[in-house]
Amino acid sequence: MIMCFYVSLLIPSLSIKQDVSFGYDDNFMRFSPLEIDSYHPENYTDNDYLGDAKTYDSAIISPSIQFTISNKIFDAYKTNLIFRTKYTEYTSSNNKSYISFLGRFEFKLASYSWIKLSYSLIPEYYLRTYIDRDVFPLEHYPCDFSNETVSISYSHNVPINKTWMDYKLILNNQFYNENFTEYDSQILGFEGTIKSKLFSNYYMSLTYLYYNSNNISYHDSQIIESTKIDRSYIRNGFKINAKKYFSNFLISSMSFKLNFSQRLYDLDSWYYESDNWKIYNDYDLRLEISKKISNKITAQITARHFFRDVFSSQSDEVVWVEDYKNHHRNEVWLRFTYTIPVY
Repeated sequence: MIMCFYVSLLIPSLSIKQDVSFGYDDNFMRFSPLEIDSYHPENYTDNDYLGDAKTYDSAIISPSIQFTISNKIFDAYKTNLIFRTKYTEYTSSNNKSYISFLGRFEFKLASYSWIKLSYSLIPEYYLRTYIDRDVFPLEHYPCDFSNETVSISYSHNVPINKTWMDYKLILNNQFYNENFTEYDSQILGFEGTIKSKLFSNYYMSLTYLYYNSNNISYHDSQIIESTKIDRSYIRNGFKINAKKYFSNFLISSMSFKLNFSQRLYDLDSWYYESDNWKIYNDYDLRLEISKKISNKITAQITARHFFRDVFSSQSDEVVWVEDYKNHHRNEVWLRFTYTIPVY
């Protein structure tokens, strides 16, 4: 029997989680109100204002699958190895559809104490068409980039009942296609979060975030138009999450999330002498309602509103920069999750 006990410690468990989300976004290309209200000749070409999209809104279908391999060593130590892939399809734009990959290793040190290593990759994420100002005549070209993120986090409990802290370091690489390499960036970030289940049937968290983005393609003395301005920025903000659990009720949980971040661009330049700057204020509000249908199936409804306020120096040197536009959008999602314990 003792031998069986030790053997059982070495045999991991495997679970598979499948989910599919159905969504709608009323401004999936993130156009400003001025752009939406402006006249469009309806050419529908790759270099067109709308790219391959024929509408400003889109339905979205997003299936994913996740494999979790878990192993428990005695009572205190546990490991999880997680692999996840997700495909997101926009019915209004083939270019906008993308695939993502995630791998994560988790090691439990003690109650509320984990070390987590994570790697994620979106090989190609399409934004929209922008004007490439290094090519004449000035025309719209598809703009996409690869998004690679590596992170490590550590959590531990604090001297408050059912409350813990989480610290995360992030490295994010964003490399753009040949028309927009002037935006290539390497981003270092930190997120500190306090999480609590102090009150019965409630979960709350508060996060402070700080990111430093280095525009690695900006170099002094380059002549081409697009590299005259340094697009490095500082981003800071906070996240609030408040969740209520229900038992024997129509819904299983309800949560409210508020994310705010500010990006500050100094827009240093080896060419321009003006004091150029711009600031993005991003507000992201979400309401999520979930219902546990069975031990294996959960349904979730999410409503999201996002809006961006932009302020800039309004000098002639930065008017041409394409990406500093106010915009807002609304999303609605219906998600079904099915978890299968394999062994």
